[in-house]
Amino acid sequence: MSVKNRLLRLLILSVLISVLLPACAGIRMRTQAPYVSLSDLQVREIGLFEQRYRLKLRIQNPNSFALPISGMNYQLHINGKKFAGGVSRQPVTIPAFGEALADVDVISDVGSLLQQFSGLTSGHVQKVSYRLSGSISLAHSVLKLPFEYKGEVDLNFGSPESTH
Repeated sequence: MSVKNRLLRLLILSVLISVLLPACAGIRMRTQAPYVSLSDLQVREIGLFEQRYRLKLRIQNPNSFALPISGMNYQLHINGKKFAGGVSRQPVTIPAFGEALADVDVISDVGSLLQQFSGLTSGHVQKVSYRLSGSISLAHSVLKLPFEYKGEVDLNFGSPESTH
């Protein structure tokens, strides 16, 4: 094979790579963040300085392809104040246009607990608002997908209201 043919093949290969790589990256850039909502909250452990809770998160995938989640971080705010936070490296794959439940732990400190408790015992609180926020890491990717979910619990009726 002549030097000319080798250079021509190398040039064609370089052009193909430079065209295909950005196209692949563009596919990932159009990934829509999943909808993450709070499905349940349970007390796991109460200590003098820390409290541990188990959150059940409902994760819905609005994409036409599966989302392989490798981990996530999250914070729970109650009545506008940070209450608890945590991280999870529990892998879960959310099917295309599907959903899954994930159990994750959050930890609060005694200050956050007392702050919330004092607000609830004042007798003036009729609704508790909460916000769950964080980001999801996808397997084999540096892409992080942020999420935020807001809701309210009516203390008079106990029926949750929520918004994305």
